[in-house]
Amino acid sequence: MYTKDSFENYPIFKNIIKKYGKVNLLDPLTKTILRGHMMTYVDDLIREKKPFSLIIIDIDNFKQINDNYGHQVGDEILKLTADNIIEAVGDCGLVGRYGGDEFIIVDLVHNDYDSMHLFLETIYMGVTRNLPCGTVFRRDLAVGSVKIFVSGTIGVANFPNDADNYDDLFNKADKALYRGKMKGRNCFIIYVHEKHKDIDISKLIKEPIQNTLFNLSALFDKDCSINEKIISVIDYIKKLLKITAVYLFDENGSCFFGDDYNVGDLSAFIDENDMAAYNNINEIYGNDKRIDKFIDDYNLFSVLIGRIMFKGKCYGYIIFSDSAVQRIWQNEDMALMYFTIKLIGSEIVFNKLGLK
Repeated sequence: MYTKDSFENYPIFKNIIKKYGKVNLLDPLTKTILRGHMMTYVDDLIREKKPFSLIIIDIDNFKQINDNYGHQVGDEILKLTADNIIEAVGDCGLVGRYGGDEFIIVDLVHNDYDSMHLFLETIYMGVTRNLPCGTVFRRDLAVGSVKIFVSGTIGVANFPNDADNYDDLFNKADKALYRGKMKGRNCFIIYVHEKHKDIDISKLIKEPIQNTLFNLSALFDKDCSINEKIISVIDYIKKLLKITAVYLFDENGSCFFGDDYNVGDLSAFIDENDMAAYNNINEIYGNDKRIDKFIDDYNLFSVLIGRIMFKGKCYGYIIFSDSAVQRIWQNEDMALMYFTIKLIGSEIVFNKLGLK
């Protein structure tokens, strides 16, 4: 939490406090700097040609926290996260509230790719098993008796390396942020001109769910074998969600279309809706050596598991997975999983065919 002494080295904020008091500098809830003052500070740094990195932070799935636990818990998560960000940034810069669940950091120290990468790694850190949690994200936050796994997505751009004016700088940080969201959230992206210059944020909006379901139905309407249809569906889902892999198992846990794996009984990891999302692989790791081996061999960080059901009978399981990032699964991903398992189940029954 910021105190009056936190701004001793920042004349612009010292003047605001002297004139209006600290209460008019900080956001009432998170005690981070109000957005308007942060924008003025950014503008001043650019005008004075002082190098800095602009970091935009978005808490993943914050609406779901409010919906599931209430706004009072949501507010506590915001406050705790803000405190953790301020502590992580320390004397390197300042933290402001950018929007409802977004924060902004002006970092005066980490002005090259390598140093910024190392700094952001400390915010996340624990991306695999047996590592400590991050200072800010990929960690459980306790609010009363409730523990909530909190993650975030970060986009970064630097002045003057990436942009020499206010609008371009924010645009490039925003491009990096949206690239992180498209990768599945829960990650940071540092703007690199060669990689990100052609990103058009307006085109990064996900395909409408109705179009996705129509396309899936069309794949199953093709005049080909059930194996070919399922392979086409798997390829489509991987490209659509930008995930590493989709795995298919029979009702006994044996893997189709790939290595000779048996992951055992997956029913223990399924909810009443015949599926379950695990953003943190630790939630299922350690329950069965067979699935542990599968997770280790493919270096999985997060999985979405669905049971292929039709008319009360189980025909197998499907797993959406990511080994590139600890993905935060979205409601649209769950809807896609549900529709897919119903399509596959009905196809098996209607064709009176097995999957091999």
